[in-house]
Amino acid sequence: MYALVDCNNFFVSCERALDASLEGKPVVVLSNNDGCAVSRSNEAKALGIPMGAPAFKFKDIFEKYEVKVFSAKFELYNFYSQNVSKIAQSYSPNSEIYSIDELFLDFHGFKYINLETYSVEIRDEIKTKLNIPVSIGIAPTKTLCKVANRIVKEFPEKFPNGVYLLDSPEKIEKALKWLKIEDVWGIGRKYTAKLQDFGIYKAWDLLQKPEMWTRKLMAIHGIRMMNELKGIPQLELEAPSKKKSIAVTRSFMEMLKDKDDVRERVETYALYCAEKLRKQNTCCKMITVFVQTNRFRKDLGEYRNSKTFVFSNPTNSSITIAKEANRLFNEIFIEGFHYKKAGVIVNDFVPENERLIGFFEKDVQNQHLPVMKAMDFLNKKYGKDKIRLGSMSGKNTYGRQKISPEYEKFLKNNTLHEANYRFQ
Repeated sequence: MYALVDCNNFFVSCERALDASLEGKPVVVLSNNDGCAVSRSNEAKALGIPMGAPAFKFKDIFEKYEVKVFSAKFELYNFYSQNVSKIAQSYSPNSEIYSIDELFLDFHGFKYINLETYSVEIRDEIKTKLNIPVSIGIAPTKTLCKVANRIVKEFPEKFPNGVYLLDSPEKIEKALKWLKIEDVWGIGRKYTAKLQDFGIYKAWDLLQKPEMWTRKLMAIHGIRMMNELKGIPQLELEAPSKKKSIAVTRSFMEMLKDKDDVRERVETYALYCAEKLRKQNTCCKMITVFVQTNRFRKDLGEYRNSKTFVFSNPTNSSITIAKEANRLFNEIFIEGFHYKKAGVIVNDFVPENERLIGFFEKDVQNQHLPVMKAMDFLNKKYGKDKIRLGSMSGKNTYGRQKISPEYEKFLKNNTLHEANYRFQ
């Protein structure tokens, strides 16, 4: 058996863990540019605020119902994600972190353990220590775990302990007759439309089709999915992979034409990439910068471009990385366009203590290291982004306006290694 531990309304739950006064109130977390809702409390959902709701369109509802609205705080969410995972992983020898708010546990060999009671213990410890509510679905396959977890969240009154066990053919059949085909893990919009054309609207309908029919329509992917839904494991737990790149990309709150405005943002993103490298004690060999316009505004002209540079010596210096980011930006920026998004990506990592330096190349890493350590120390002590490079404006370029004093305090007191999943 497997178990899926899934945090409920995770970003909102983290906000409530930070500020207990938010409990029971409608809460919405906005995307990193304060554009759209990416997490909602149950109270906010009841007001009709949908996922992805543009903040400006729901401003009146926010004010009328006193909805608490916050900018996304990814350092906070990473902190709670890692601690939730740490507690859950202590209950199983094997696990897989699937996303920032989900992880699978391997319960194979737990023959003489009541898995429902055991999972309630996991849930209670996470709630007690972190004040993060979770739902746990238990089933013979990872796909059915997803189904069980969805049932827990859809019918909380039937599962007050937050745990559901799909452990019999009768339970599985009942669940699949209820589950919409578009909600099956691995079914995208393309396959949903195709399957519905053939009268398949529930997961159970798919299992009534011959395997050859499914193979013809969905290839081997469809056969594996059918077996997973039948309770025959096809997907094993995956070992965590090493982080291969760090990307800091943002859509701007408004389209930008001025070169200096876009450049300042690119340099800020480069600075954040360097900070992330130092947090995980690595250096990068390669940097990529990209810019692009709004692809939905054909009337304004469309342009996108990127440029990559390979460092002669691996680095995590904010000065070096920002300098190259600026140079690459100058090469790809074209006047006259309305820019909507930009980003910086660093990859090809090496451990900080295993840097190979070119014999004929000048290495400034050691010169910059004391300055970088001082920057990191002061930003940790006084708050994020308090110390920047001289070429930066010091303005908030992320659009994150709704940052609480509690969050500033949190940033000073907590530091964790970079997550191996991308959620920013």
